[in-house]
Amino acid sequence: MSVVSLNAVIGHVLVGRYRIEKLRSEGTASAPVFEAQDTHQRKTVAVRLMMISSLFDRGAGITDENAALASFKSSMQQLFAIAHPSIVSADDWGDAVIDDVRIVFSVTQLFGQGSLREYLDRGRRLSPSQALMVGLDVCRALNHVHKNGLVHGDVRPANLIFDDNARIRLTGLGVKKNFSASKMSIEQARYAAPEIGQGSAPDAQTDIYSLAITLIETMTGEVPFAAESVAITLANRVDKLLPVSGDMGPLAAPIERAGRPVAQERGTAFEFGQALTQIAGKMPRPQPIDTIASKRFEDVITRPNPITPARKTQEIQVVESQPKIADIIEEQAVIESPQARRRLTRLWIVVAAVALMVVSSIAFQTLTKTSYAVPELNGLAESQARNKIAEFGWELLIQAERTNDVEFGHVIRTEPATGVGLKEGATIILVVSEGPPLGILIDVTGQTKEAAVEKIVAQGLVVSTSEDSSETTPVGSVISWSVAKQPSLVAGDEVLKGTAINLTISNGPALRVVPLIVGLSLADATTKATELGLVLAVTPDAFNNDVAIGLIGAQSPPPDERLPRGGTLSYAISLGPDFVEMPNIVGINFNDAEKRLVAAGFVVGEVTGRKSYRMKSASVKGVAINNGDEVPRGSVIDMVFP
Repeated sequence: MSVVSLNAVIGHVLVGRYRIEKLRSEGTASAPVFEAQDTHQRKTVAVRLMMISSLFDRGAGITDENAALASFKSSMQQLFAIAHPSIVSADDWGDAVIDDVRIVFSVTQLFGQGSLREYLDRGRRLSPSQALMVGLDVCRALNHVHKNGLVHGDVRPANLIFDDNARIRLTGLGVKKNFSASKMSIEQARYAAPEIGQGSAPDAQTDIYSLAITLIETMTGEVPFAAESVAITLANRVDKLLPVSGDMGPLAAPIERAGRPVAQERGTAFEFGQALTQIAGKMPRPQPIDTIASKRFEDVITRPNPITPARKTQEIQVVESQPKIADIIEEQAVIESPQARRRLTRLWIVVAAVALMVVSSIAFQTLTKTSYAVPELNGLAESQARNKIAEFGWELLIQAERTNDVEFGHVIRTEPATGVGLKEGATIILVVSEGPPLGILIDVTGQTKEAAVEKIVAQGLVVSTSEDSSETTPVGSVISWSVAKQPSLVAGDEVLKGTAINLTISNGPALRVVPLIVGLSLADATTKATELGLVLAVTPDAFNNDVAIGLIGAQSPPPDERLPRGGTLSYAISLGPDFVEMPNIVGINFNDAEKRLVAAGFVVGEVTGRKSYRMKSASVKGVAINNGDEVPRGSVIDMVFP
């Protein structure tokens, strides 16, 4: 916001509703957060302002204000739709002009307990139990974000704020971040995953890494591998495991996994949260986090670090106890007398003796290194096992393995095994449990329901089924499958035991709606039936007063009924109208006329006049007819009497 003065912002009323009152937090460089009054609802809210120019992204085709505004509104609408108790959701958004600069803004609920960044900047730290609670809240938020196809990309203490119940909420969604290592700030780089420095775009695994670093900082006050520049900070993390210690207790194991340098080994937010849940019962009950009222860092009185003067450098006199090789060679070159040769011989003997003593000392130390028996570590938490062998001077290597027999974060076995002697400096391997074995997703598309369910259940997974029609999949076979809570996963991926798999089972082709073919030629009717997968069947030709000769005059079943694919649609070709000679009815009474009409296959229509008199005239659809005329069978005959 450097091109918009703070004085121009304070007091400004956005869209006639939000009056900006004071700056609360710098947030990120392009998105300061202000406290504001909602004059419509008479409450205090938080407003985040961004210059619209900061949203330009040439790679995404956003090169002008209109495109940037459209992208911003689309992002806000998406965020509004993913409301979650652990996420600070946007309640309103829009654009405005301040000091001749166009900006966009988002409005959220105001929480007055400050951010995790402010908490840590005051020298406060969280206990492992408190850090676990923070991790659970953030995992819930990230799991919801990732399930909805989004990535936060900037998980760090500044974007984690305390709500009124001292629980953490994730903020910063929808704020444009500098994902490129060349553009991000040093503050963002302190929490970025190593692959960001290698040109990778942020994804769900980078969010997990950032959370792991954040949790370490909450307990230790230190950000692992942080340096004075973005490039060095990111480079320091390549191929490096995050430093976790026994002081973190059971929390060390899930943090170690979440912070692995290989992204694919970190797991998902859901798995991280499950691991934290599994160890929660083994940790002390967390004390409530004593949050602080939000203040700017510059307003906090801090005690300066004491200045410790440097110690004076002591001069050290070097005494050479053994002759230099170069001096010996030089001395040998100038010796000519026998006495000198004897002195030189004695000197070589002394040098050889000293060398032999040095070699013997090294060999003795090697052969006399203390050996310790590997203690019983199986079943201990990793941190306890580390502490138990710390005094032996062994090189420690941790290997992860999944098992049903040992709980998460505890030692399955050691290599060498318990009781085996191991010298100082030797390597001991702790094989640590990563929890129960994962189930492997199997592609069961096209398999029968019974076979698919058997294979999925064998992996320790749960099955739910639904039915749908399919033109290609046989009845009772699998049309498609997906992981209920992670639909983006594919065959070969691993998931936790008990994960629900949705199967869609074929109930055969969809029923066809019978079309109207009466009045069509046989060729057109055949084309329409073939397109629907129906089969035409001919029946004897029949008269039809309304359809011309040669066209289809009748069908069965009638239109709009349903047939399965391959069902039969019967038809009859029209012979045209069925003409019948009009009987002598004109000039006779009604009773006699009615009997003759019915016998000839006609229908008595409208009758006017006195039926007891002789018929004056007859007509069909308003057209007069006479005795002996050819009239279509079944016609309705209207009669007029005097």
